[in-house]
Amino acid sequence: MTRGMTIAARDIDHLSLTLTDPEAAAARLQQFGFNLTPEGVEPRCICFQPAYDDLPNYIELLQGDPPTMALALNVLELEGDERTHTWETEDGYTIDAQLVVGEEDGPLPWFPVRHETPDTFMEPEWIVHPNGALGLTAVHAVAESPPEIAKALAKAWRAEAEEIFDGCWVVKTGSVELLVWTPSAYQLEYKAAEVMAPEALPALVGVTVAIERSRPLQALLRANNVPLALGEDDRVLAIAEPAGGLLIEFLPQA
Repeated sequence: MTRGMTIAARDIDHLSLTLTDPEAAAARLQQFGFNLTPEGVEPRCICFQPAYDDLPNYIELLQGDPPTMALALNVLELEGDERTHTWETEDGYTIDAQLVVGEEDGPLPWFPVRHETPDTFMEPEWIVHPNGALGLTAVHAVAESPPEIAKALAKAWRAEAEEIFDGCWVVKTGSVELLVWTPSAYQLEYKAAEVMAPEALPALVGVTVAIERSRPLQALLRANNVPLALGEDDRVLAIAEPAGGLLIEFLPQA
């Protein structure tokens, strides 16, 4: 793979967070009501029920410095770094995840990934969450010029890009969308959470997670002393500071 590569992306597979202290982030995300893969094995993952059986849907926490966020794009064919992750379930079964990871590219950090064992990330004990989370539906980024970034990524991924309203473009590859905002549009859209756009742009800043209902989630977050804000349509906004200041938008389905 070379810089400026083009792939046939099937979907945004997962969001990869490289953190100086992933275990601190994992502990805080558990207070958000997420279950994670077992501790002691990298990466720690928040896995969701995927839209398709062969397309995983998750967030991974890796250890590294400096902290970064990157998108993983699912492809069917790929040559690259072969990786194996092994976890043990509560019942004592050993689960091996085998995947191939390609080189990172831009203009937003992204890399292709091919899964040999996609069902590894779909264990029932990992995809059911106390907060009612159902799936990762969108990833958010901020850029000085959303059209430029969105069109470049759409070309690289063989995807579709379009402006959905003033200051925001969407890149569609599958069930998970990438929303690219201008700094002012992002801050206006999520003003309830008092977000600020990063100084270094473009940058990945947040995710949208579908949940069953808003009220039980609000009660859980308050019980765990997680600051939250309410947006339109009972959306719940919370910022996971140990996870790189990740904005998590919980979108109720009922």
